Amino acid sequence: MHRALANGRGPTRRAALAGALASVAAGAAGRAAAYSGEGLEILAAPTGASISLARVVEAGGLAAAAPGATLRPWRDPDELRAGIVSGKTQLFSTPTHVPANLANRGLPIRLLCLLGAGHLYVVTADERVASFKDLAGKPVLGFFRKDMPDLVFRACAKMEGLDPDKDIQLSYVQSGMEAAQFLAAGKAATAILSEPPATAAIVMAARQDRILRRAISLQDVWSRHRHSHGVPMVGVAVRAGVFDQAPGLLAALRDGLPQAKDWALANPGEAGALAEKALQMRAPIFEKALPFMNLDIRSARAAKADLVDFYETIVAVSPDALAGRVPPDDFFLEL
Repeated sequence: MHRALANGRGPTRRAALAGALASVAAGAAGRAAAYSGEGLEILAAPTGASISLARVVEAGGLAAAAPGATLRPWRDPDELRAGIVSGKTQLFSTPTHVPANLANRGLPIRLLCLLGAGHLYVVTADERVASFKDLAGKPVLGFFRKDMPDLVFRACAKMEGLDPDKDIQLSYVQSGMEAAQFLAAGKAATAILSEPPATAAIVMAARQDRILRRAISLQDVWSRHRHSHGVPMVGVAVRAGVFDQAPGLLAALRDGLPQAKDWALANPGEAGALAEKALQMRAPIFEKALPFMNLDIRSARAAKADLVDFYETIVAVSPDALAGRVPPDDFFLEL
């Protein structure tokens, strides 16, 4: 049996994040931010979609608008909480349900834009798996139970006519890389993986003469059923008022993020090197994974229809993921 949360007991990653940030909303909703326009600390979600934000900082795109801006990946809820409470973290990349949850709990957080259109796949060694119906009755390894990857998978399973709790033998490990290692070592036949862990699993398995493949794109399933532009999973969130303190910041991000995305796609080797330096990801794996990351910059306002549908779908799967509701209209900003 996998070293997993197979029976659903015990703390989950999202529960830890919600618990860690609930105290922020309770104690800091009305607190004045400490940021004064200089020394902006940007916390980046540990996902490949953060590469566009990393490139803007690395290329000096924020130097004039936010002198001394820095970027580093956040690794756990306490780290993100500390940045938000201090007021030092005014801007961060994140799974899109996190800022929605915070806004619904009273914290002045807004969603600025999306960084990608989804990067989740069902990766398998089972040649018989080509669609969701082929997962019926089979064990599937997941990670981050009740968090973004799990919620998207469960929603897609229901769209495809399966009850994920009854029709699929789901079990969980703690992280995407742990799931990738289980899959690559042959300790699991099928797993839900994000990128770049999906690519890492395929590469690691090949070294052992094992063949893994991306059998199902959750982005394709979601788009087919929801008539949307992929899965709006990862975005950039800001604390309300940050653009008043750094007036040129919004324009710098508006100009810089699309250029950064185009740069990454056109220069995968350099993007991999930057991912290793800024996001602590292995450069060769990032480079191979880049075509499967679906990088896409859209303002939250422009993507509002997709986001609202996404939030409503996620709330139906797990109401507490967003504190029970879609955030208000002013949550969705124009880039």
